[in-house]
Order: sequence, then structure tokens, then C-alpha cells
Amino acid sequence: MKNNLACLVKLIKIMCGEHNFNPSLNEYPPSELEKMKGDAIGSTLYSECWVLRMLIKITEFTEEQWCDEFESDLCALWDMTLEKDVIDLLMKHEVLSIITNALCGERNERFTEILLGIVANMCCDKNVRQVLSEKVETVAILTALLDESDPPILIQLIRVMHAVAWDIVQESDFSPKWLEDAITNSLLAPYFSFILKSSTNEDLLTCVLEFLNTICTIEISDKDFSQYFATSEMISGMIDAWQQLLGCWTYEEGFPNKQLEKTAAHWCGILLSFSGHESGKAILSEYSDQIGCVCFKIMNRPHENLDGISIISVNLLDSLLPSYFNGNLLKILLLVLNLLYQSQGEVSELNGENLEPILQDTIENYCANVSISVDREILNSLLSECSENHVLLFWKAVSERKIDDMGERAI
Repeated sequence: MKNNLACLVKLIKIMCGEHNFNPSLNEYPPSELEKMKGDAIGSTLYSECWVLRMLIKITEFTEEQWCDEFESDLCALWDMTLEKDVIDLLMKHEVLSIITNALCGERNERFTEILLGIVANMCCDKNVRQVLSEKVETVAILTALLDESDPPILIQLIRVMHAVAWDIVQESDFSPKWLEDAITNSLLAPYFSFILKSSTNEDLLTCVLEFLNTICTIEISDKDFSQYFATSEMISGMIDAWQQLLGCWTYEEGFPNKQLEKTAAHWCGILLSFSGHESGKAILSEYSDQIGCVCFKIMNRPHENLDGISIISVNLLDSLLPSYFNGNLLKILLLVLNLLYQSQGEVSELNGENLEPILQDTIENYCANVSISVDREILNSLLSECSENHVLLFWKAVSERKIDDMGERAI
């Protein structure tokens, strides 16, 4: 590959001439823009020669060359890879081979991070992902980088994997076998569980959870990738990650921001996916108290904050029965169920997304399973503390789901 790269560098140097700049749209008056089009990449105003010179610098990089100016130029190239015309140019000049060779050389953490970020941006293009899947040496380097301890490097590496994962999830016409093999051979699970358990970098934790949510929670024909991540170490790591990300969160208020709300949904969704098979369900039961406490906090938020996470949380609580049952939680769910009945037909954010009927059905399923999972004497004692209307709603849910009566009902 090095001989090929040497020829490529020589060709690029011939093509570039003397230009060594990357013009910005704001730097030139309209009268001069036409003059620049000969050097422009597609419909952009980015200089082709500047980009090609950057490829030469990447190819020839040594640690001694690292400086603020070079870092700034690399970041500019990173930003430019959001443009398809730039991606096409880079692919034409074998950028994946250039980056692979650079990653095999001297290791500079920031240099590595930016190169991976460039690949991650480019992987938004289907053609790039397809070419990447065929480059054995490149994917071997990517896999080896999982051993890195630098969070920014790992974030960009997981961004690459996440982009490629969508081809697995969406059953694309080509298969990224390298990533699928890394999953099914249980290569990724130990790395991700270690990150979740030990990292204090919130961006990295969020990135891992986002990847796991994509690969674990979406049904893909007869494939269940969640089984390869449903380990005791993974669940323990996820509990630690929750403490790092949301340990200080109090349920009296909603989530601090949309990103953490999304992360909480991913967290619950991943664990719920583990309950889809017996081994995963058995491991979940070992951590049922910690997981149940998180779900309790989610359902104890102000009721105007009911949302999709509520549905996932109740389903997760259902999967934890009978290992985890909290009487106060059942009271909260009956209160929510009563509110849902009262608000039927009203316009609300939850109902606008057609989630209210789903949440109602989910809570009623939970009630039905509680009726057969919890000791009847304990259940009757608990229901005797509830309002008559709430008790009626509980038994209505049980009756509609044809759950066998196991004794006298409290009312």
C-alpha cells in the first residue's frame, strides 16, 4: 500500500501547482468568485488544490510537524467533509488508504481523533461505507483502536461504527460484515461495558449508549444483537453510567435537557431489549433493585412530563417482575392510569403523538402481571390503601386480560 501511496502523493503534487489556500466565502467579493471556480470542488468554494495538499501533509506527517496551524487546517478539512462534493473528491484520491497508513504510523492523539472524525463524517455517504467494508486493513486498524484510552478518539471511533451499524439495522444491500462479526464474536461488549463502568466523560458515555440503543433495540429479521451485549458486566456498567450522567437528577423536575432525556430513553430501551431472551432476563433480575429504582424515579416525575420514556420504563418494570416490585410505584402507575382515562379525547403533547393509548395499555399489562406475580395478601393490603376508583381500574385491567383470579379481591 505504501508504494501506491507514494505514486498518489506524486500525482497530487503535480496536480496542485502552487496554490496553497482554502478560500472562505466571506473573504472574496462576488466579482472574484467566478475566477475561483476553476479550483473549486463541485458546487462549493473549497479549493481542490488545498485539499490535495492536506492529503500530502497527512501522508508525510511526523510528530515533529504537529503545530497549531496544522491542527487548524485538519479541523477545516474535517468540517469540509460534511459536503458530498468534498467526500467524492477525497474518495477519488483514496483517502481511506491515506488515513489507514497515517493511523499505522506515529501516534498523536489529536491527529488520530481528527482523522477518525473525518472518516465518521464521510460514513454518512453510503458509497464510503461500502468501500470501507471492503478494506480489510482499515477495519483492522479501527478495531484495534478500541484499545485506546483517549475519550475523544473513542468518541469518533464509535461514531464510525454507529454510522456503519445503520447498514446492519436497515438491512442494506451490502453487509458491513466486519462490524457484524465484531458484535457476534462478542468483541465489542467487553470494551463498551468497561467504558460504561469506568469513564467519567459524559460525551463518551452518551455515544456508547446511543450505539447500543441502535444495535440492540431495533428488530432485524431474525437477528437479535442484544444477546451479545446482555452480560452482567454490561448491566453493571450501565448502572454506573446512569450514576455518572444522571445520579444527581431528582424526579421533582423533568430531565435537565433534551440530550439527557434522550440518553435516559436509550438507557431504558437497551435494558428492555435484554429482557427479550431468558439469559438476559436472568441477568436483569440480579440488578432489579438498582434498575427498578431508576424506573421509579422516571415514573415519579411530574405527570405533565409523561412521554415515550414512561412507556419504556413501565415495560422494563414489567420485565423485572417478580424480582422487583414496589407498592408505591404501583400507586403512582394507578394514578397515571386514572389521569389517562380522564384525559381521553383531550389535546395533549402525549396524545398528539398517539402515545396515551400505548402508555395506558402498557400500565394495564403491568397491573395484570402484578396480579399473578405478587402475593395476593400483600397485593390486597396495598390496594386497600388506594382510592376505590384506582382499585377498580386495577381489576378492570386484570379482567380484560383474562388473568386467572387467585383469590378474593380488595376493593
